[in-house]
Order: sequence, then structure tokens, then C-alpha cells
Amino acid sequence: MFVYAHSQLDVMNVRGRLAGTCQAESKAYGYTLSIWGAGALLIHQFGTPTPNSVFAYVGGGLVGFALLLLLAFGTPLSETDVDTDAEFVAAAAVHVIAAPGNLLVSYGLISILGRTALPTWFVFGVVGAQATVTYNILTLLEDSLTHVTETLVSTSE
Repeated sequence: MFVYAHSQLDVMNVRGRLAGTCQAESKAYGYTLSIWGAGALLIHQFGTPTPNSVFAYVGGGLVGFALLLLLAFGTPLSETDVDTDAEFVAAAAVHVIAAPGNLLVSYGLISILGRTALPTWFVFGVVGAQATVTYNILTLLEDSLTHVTETLVSTSE
């Protein structure tokens, strides 16, 4: 016999718990769509990647994220308080700008670099970095547009 251990109050707060889960997973979900989509576009252009290309793609993503961290925090060893009380607007969590926008940039870059004599592993590395940086920059744009829209809507009411 299965006994449900949660109180009725917990069961009634399903919507609140789902909102918390969506908020926590939002950035990772959009990044997953972006990085997977960029990888799929690379595979479409170049075929099955070699291990060198896979490591270059992951390495490019790491380099891209390291650049973002340097931009955000200034130095690699800085300890900075991050505003964790930032307001969350659900519309920004869908990433209708960041994920497809990133894929458009990736597709354009792959189309251009695919016509060059650059080694495939190098193109994979460049696109790994580009996808990481572009997605994160576009999420900033998305957040800003969402907050501006929210402000306009609330002031018109």
C-alpha cells in the first residue's frame, strides 16, 4: 500500500511548486535548446563530428562562458554578491528571442565558416563559444523587453 506523505496543503500548492521549478530551470532549458540546436546545425553542415570536433565544441562553450564570467565579475577570483532577489517574469522564461535568435546566428556563422578552408574542429569550437555567448546576451535582451512590456502594461491599467 502506498501512503502519500505530503500534507493536503502541499498538494494544494502544486501551482506554486510548478512555478518554482519553471523559474529554477528556465535558463538551463533555453541554453539546452540553443546549444543542442547549434550542435545539430553543425552536424547537418559537416556530418558526424570527430572526437576532436566534439571536444572543440565543448571547449568553445567553456571559453564562451569564461568570457561571460569575466565580463560579469571582472576577475576570475572575485567574490561578488549576485542579486538573487531579482523579479521573475514568466514570459521571459520561454526564451522566444534567445533560443531561436541564437540558432539564427549559429546558422549564419556555420553557413559562412562552412565555405572556408578552416578545420572542422575549429568551426565547432567557434560555434560552441558563439552559442554560449549569444544565448546569454539574448536572454538579457529578453529580460529587458519583458520588464519594459510589464511596466507599460501596468502603467496603462
